Parts: sequence; structure tokens; C-alpha cells
Amino acid sequence: MAIKTYSIRKVVEYKLLESDHLKYSVQYTHFGAGCQWSIHVSYRQRQEKWEVRRYNGPHSFLQTSTRQDHRRLDSKVIAQVIIIMMKANLTISIRVLQGSVETQFDYKASYRSTWVHLVTQPSCSEEDSVMFHKVLWIFSPCVETFKHCKPLISINGTHLYGKYGDTLFMAIAQDVNSNILPIVFGLVEGETKEAW
Repeated sequence: MAIKTYSIRKVVEYKLLESDHLKYSVQYTHFGAGCQWSIHVSYRQRQEKWEVRRYNGPHSFLQTSTRQDHRRLDSKVIAQVIIIMMKANLTISIRVLQGSVETQFDYKASYRSTWVHLVTQPSCSEEDSVMFHKVLWIFSPCVETFKHCKPLISINGTHLYGKYGDTLFMAIAQDVNSNILPIVFGLVEGETKEAW
């Protein structure tokens, strides 16, 4: 995280040379073209800390222009910046969070990358986390349209594969023309028969 933060602040890109649970090595993307910046860190198991073993720096390349998003400005970096703000105010807007990232890194993180963090990254430490085992949502237009549907509701579920092993449920109805209308959606953690 320290290397990412440094590269974002210096407005430079680096490439990963080696990475595993004991070592991490990177160098400037255009290594040798006027800049010899590189760093190699190793994990010291006895001290339980990472240590810089070799450093060629600082950057001698000066960036003249900035981009909308830095390649290393990912959801983990964004999380580090906005986690305290999120803990203080769970209803904080994405625009305010974007402003915080821009203030800290002089980069305007895209709306999408900020939003992705909110959806995909755990926002609190484990002891502060609140885990939902079930979530249910409904859209207002579906509620209004449901008033004009046949008095029959079908419920179906499907298992999600890959990263998320949850079950997605959906309740649907039909209007008078036999068009299908989704009414409500539900997401249940893992497999469960008594989900609804």
C-alpha cells in the first residue's frame, strides 16, 4: 500500500516484477529511460514486518500531465482514504468521498471506482463489521405497476457461482398482457431452504 500511495502522489506508474508472501519488487514502467527507480521489500518473519532491502531512487522522471484515474488508485487505496468518513456517516455521498480522494492524491477518482469500493470492499475492520445474511430490495416503479398485475406471484432462486456463493431470489408477477414484471429481489448468503 505504501508503494501504491507513493506512486500515486508522484504521478508515476510502476510495474510489478515479483510478488509473493515474502517479497515484493517493482520498478518504474519506463525503467532505464532516464529513471532507474526500483524498490525491493522482503517480509521478515521474526520481526513480523516488511523491510526495504534495496531501493534505487528517487524518481528522476517528472510527469507533466495527469490523468483522470491513476492505474494504482484502486478500491484498496480509496478504502484507506475514506474508511473513517464512512464510519462517521454511513449515508455519505459518493461525490463527497470523491472529493476526499482528490484532496489527498490530487486525482479525481471516477464515480465508478469510488462506487465499486463501496459495493465490493469490506468497509470496516472485522470487529466493527456488520454482516447481512439476507438482503431484500424493491424498486418503486415495480410497486406501482404491481397494482395492475394478475393476483399471482412466482418466486424463483438461482445459485451464484464464482466469487459469490450466495443465492439470488426474485419474485415476479404478470400483467394482463402476460408480460413478466420483477417485483422484488433478494440475496441470501450461502444455500438455504428457508430463505424467504
